[in-house]
Amino acid sequence: MLKHKILIIDAHPVYVNKTEGFLRGLTFHNITIARNGKEGQEKAKSIRPDLIILSAMLPDMDSFDVCEAVKKNSPESRIIVQVGLFYAAEEIERFMSLGADRVLDRKEKDLQPLQNAIEDLMVSS
Repeated sequence: MLKHKILIIDAHPVYVNKTEGFLRGLTFHNITIARNGKEGQEKAKSIRPDLIILSAMLPDMDSFDVCEAVKKNSPESRIIVQVGLFYAAEEIERFMSLGADRVLDRKEKDLQPLQNAIEDLMVSS
């Protein structure tokens, strides 16, 4: 897992730190962080990550636009979008239609669904 490049696009500092620590615990070490959508798009284009973990809530841009742009600029990247509790099925379907591989509820206390999605996506890549 050391070789995989991961990009976290998220503005929430506590959650970013928690996610980064969790990934390091899974033996991922090549982790880049973008604190907003614009920075996320730039970093995705330059580093071409194997996996992008994208927050559905960004301070500067619509996350749908970010999902679509990063997939266009880095089509080989797998994308996990983390949504809040109140996302409608139509919004989840829209993320999937824009290139997301998984859409997960953000669960700060139970990271097992995130781990499962990462393992599934990284094994198949």
